[in-house]
Amino acid sequence: MPEPIYRTYQVWIKPGHRLYAYADLLCREAKNLHNTTNFYIRQVFTALRQNEPLQPLQQHVMDTLQANIGLMNERQLGAHQKRLQKQLLKPIDQRKDSHCRLFELPTRASPYLNYAFLDCLFKVMEQADYRALPSQCSQWVMKGVFANWQSFFASIKDYLVHPDKYSGWPRIPGYTRAKAKEVVLTNQDCEIKDRKYLKLPMTKQRLNIGKLGCMDGKLKQVRILPRYGQYVMELVLSVCPTEVADSKKEHVLAIDLGVDQLATLVTNTGHKPICVKGKQIKAFNQYYNKLKAHYTRILREGKQPHEGAHTSKRLERLHLKRHRRIKDTFHKASRYIVRFAAEQEIGTIVIGYNQTWKMAPGMGRRNNQSFCHIPHQMLVSMIRYKAAALGIEVILTEEAYTSKASFLDGDPVPKYEEGVIRIFSGRRIHRGLYRSRNNSLIHADVNAAANIMRKVFPKATADGIAGLGGNQSVNVSTPLMKTVL
Repeated sequence: MPEPIYRTYQVWIKPGHRLYAYADLLCREAKNLHNTTNFYIRQVFTALRQNEPLQPLQQHVMDTLQANIGLMNERQLGAHQKRLQKQLLKPIDQRKDSHCRLFELPTRASPYLNYAFLDCLFKVMEQADYRALPSQCSQWVMKGVFANWQSFFASIKDYLVHPDKYSGWPRIPGYTRAKAKEVVLTNQDCEIKDRKYLKLPMTKQRLNIGKLGCMDGKLKQVRILPRYGQYVMELVLSVCPTEVADSKKEHVLAIDLGVDQLATLVTNTGHKPICVKGKQIKAFNQYYNKLKAHYTRILREGKQPHEGAHTSKRLERLHLKRHRRIKDTFHKASRYIVRFAAEQEIGTIVIGYNQTWKMAPGMGRRNNQSFCHIPHQMLVSMIRYKAAALGIEVILTEEAYTSKASFLDGDPVPKYEEGVIRIFSGRRIHRGLYRSRNNSLIHADVNAAANIMRKVFPKATADGIAGLGGNQSVNVSTPLMKTVL
């Protein structure tokens, strides 16, 4: 039986919706708890690492820890006694050892508060922000803050070894300035009733989810996200895949992502290359940037950077319109790509993707704007989950020199090394046209996609190259143009 997969379904809660106030309250309380948790960690961490007298806020937090440490350990001992009593009810051979770990105050040698300590502290002192949310929801918010701190410490260790990967010393996690923070509700707090309504905690009102309640699947969690002046309730369901494509592992599809050509597809099955056009996204981004600049000028004219509002309802509507337009186009493009892969019995999809390719790309002001404003990561994630539903593996690989190396001449495609100059057999002579050493012409994006395939599967062209008078596996002839609307 295939492993279950996760599906996310969205319900938008607009300001006029009867659950808008509920979603707004939870997300605002989550923001307060996020900042409160970060406040306690920061004050203790900075207080024990400095030699100067403590600031008033630092002293207040340290006094709070000192006043509640006894009650916290009493709670630990009580929980330990309950565990022991449960173990005594079991047969001797099934009993497990139970240890009681008492809390200790942070010291200069260990100034970091861990999650268990702070969670117990908030329960003992009946912290208002902690109690304003369901307990599991509060714990999820706190775990998000602790994940940020763990990433901070990991970044410091990595910075000491590889400082060239960073633009500066990693900064301590800060407070969120947003008015609301996302909330996650577990399936213990939420439940689908009568295959139509979603029961939510801390309210008697229910959300009508319509046909989503009739879907076969198990509700795992509900996320409430603040988005563009509205709220999105995301229902995460665990479902079993209904179909698995007949695929062959030796069949590979390589994808080169771009701007004018959103995705260029090259396979080793002999099919002609395909270019999924992306000019409609580029055109809409230009329209969006023009209106955004116009509305921002009206909003901010004559004001200092720290004065007045930085967004408006009109700007939020514009952001939402762009988001929905791009998301719709990417869904259509990703579905076309995955369906094409299933038709060709593709077993592996290789996508060229660099983590830092949009950090100072150096393509000029206009090209930088066109490239950086297309969220390729969204398209990649859509391809990944749709391919996984059909049993198709997706591999991401760095794409250094794939556009410069000549696929027809078999140039090596190495990884990028700073300061190393590479010389290749061919070169790009026009926009969208690449010339090899023997003056053979090939579409530049097709050349890049074919090299991406060679990055992961060097022997993918063992049967030859089609489009050069042959009929072998990898076809690099003039690509087919596909428009997704």
